[in-house]
Amino acid sequence: MTCSVFVTDQTHQQALERQLADTAALIDRARTDFQQRHGHPMPEDNVWLAQRQAEHAALTRVLAAMQAAPGRAVQGAGCGAAPAGPVPVTLDTAVHRKDQA
Repeated sequence: MTCSVFVTDQTHQQALERQLADTAALIDRARTDFQQRHGHPMPEDNVWLAQRQAEHAALTRVLAAMQAAPGRAVQGAGCGAAPAGPVPVTLDTAVHRKDQA
């Protein structure tokens, strides 16, 4: 969901909505279980929790983008930030050619 090349459209909307609800329920269950087991809330910096919250946020952004552009495919909507455009990359091919010789 957080990949800038991820593309989806309304044909997947129901599955994404279900996944959003399931993710929210999973987070709630895990937090409740953690509280019962440890006697204090799950820390916000818990790696598992942070990843599930990132998934939930990405799904929310994807669904919002789909609602904003009905009938159109959306790409990279789960990333959170608009793509900045091409990233310049410098390739040093001389290094590889020296090793090949």
